[in-house]
Amino acid sequence: MSGATIVIVGGATWWPGSYRNLASMLQEISGSEVHIAPVTPLDWTLGYFRGFGQLVFEVASTVDRALLESGAKKVVLVGHSAGGLACRVYIGGDPPYGGRRYSGHRRVGSLITLGTPHIVADTPRLTPITRVNELFPGALHAEAGLRYLSVAGSAADGASSPGVRKRYERFVEDGRVAGDGVVPVEAALLPGSERLVVDGVHHNRRLGRWYGSDRETVGRWWPGELRVGESLVGDTRV
Repeated sequence: MSGATIVIVGGATWWPGSYRNLASMLQEISGSEVHIAPVTPLDWTLGYFRGFGQLVFEVASTVDRALLESGAKKVVLVGHSAGGLACRVYIGGDPPYGGRRYSGHRRVGSLITLGTPHIVADTPRLTPITRVNELFPGALHAEAGLRYLSVAGSAADGASSPGVRKRYERFVEDGRVAGDGVVPVEAALLPGSERLVVDGVHHNRRLGRWYGSDRETVGRWWPGELRVGESLVGDTRV
């Protein structure tokens, strides 16, 4: 798998260019080509009104292009925030989503999600997420060898900060829990996946050190078997 090409799928408020530094670090660590899906905040906003089918199609198109250009057989998907949900839909299979049936599991070797709100409260505002969980529950196709790693940052405690608690309660009923400042740990850990909690890591750079801040931070969650050469840091998984 170390030769697999990498595709980054960004979150709802991030522009593709925001991931250039992360892409550069992943290329150095893995020795593989890295592509960034051209998904913008406008695409996410339109998705709430028109459905997210076109957005997932952009993911599929980026994967196809990455495989064609690299000659690899499968990709490693890296989904940040809501981007991880789009990756899960693309992996899906049956049933169709947004008028298209995706079979991304045939083209994906691993899915790594960073601060993705997988498990959330059942409220009308979060219907797009609960719909994904209904259609594509848990770590689909893991039994066929597709690897899932869900990474959750633990840098801010909602019990000690009213502002953080309020942000967490957009996803869970009680926000007095740990999380990355935006998404609670409990929401970011997908059932059936390998799970990793990284201390001191925030959801985005505006809050502090985030998942893609520097080589040391990336090295804390990037799988050892997907690296080229020596490991950057010791394996932090427990």
